[in-house]
Amino acid sequence: MAASPDCGAAVFRIRQFKAEDAGALANVFHAAVHGIANRFYTPEQLSAWCPEVPSADAMCRKMSDGRAVWVAADCEDIPAAFIDLEADGHIDMLFCHPRAAGQGAGAALYARLEAAALRQGLGLLYVEASEAARGFFERMGFALDRRREFERGGVKIHNYRMVKILD
Repeated sequence: MAASPDCGAAVFRIRQFKAEDAGALANVFHAAVHGIANRFYTPEQLSAWCPEVPSADAMCRKMSDGRAVWVAADCEDIPAAFIDLEADGHIDMLFCHPRAAGQGAGAALYARLEAAALRQGLGLLYVEASEAARGFFERMGFALDRRREFERGGVKIHNYRMVKILD
C-alpha cells in the first residue's frame, strides 16, 4: 500500500510492530504471495502457501512470540511491508504489498534488522527465501546455501536457504 496521493512520494517510516497491525500485516502477507510471488509459482503452489488471508489473531500470535518485528508504514501509518528476526538470526518473514514493491520499504526494513542483529551480537543471518525474494537477499549480501524442496498440502514448492555472515 503505497503512500496515498496526499502523502506525495512514497516514504516509509520504519517502526516496531504493534498488536493493532496484525490484520494489516495478514493482508500484506496474502497480497505479496498472490501479487508478487505469482510470477514464480503456480496458482496451486500459491494456494498451498497462503490459501486465504490469515486471521488477525493468528498473525498477532505469530508476531508476538518473542521475535522482533519491524513494519514499514506509509504517511498515514498504514503498514506496507514487514520483516521479522528470530533470536537465532533467522528471518522468517519479509513481505511487501505489491503497491509498495520497489519503493525501498524492503531495503529500509532489512537495514533496521541488520543493525539490530549486529547490536545483539549475532554473527549470522539466515532465511528460506522464496523465488521472488531470492534476488533481494542476494543484493543484501546473502549467499545461496541450497535449494529446498518441500510439500505443503500435498503440493511441491521450493525456496532457497540463504545465509549472511555479519561483520
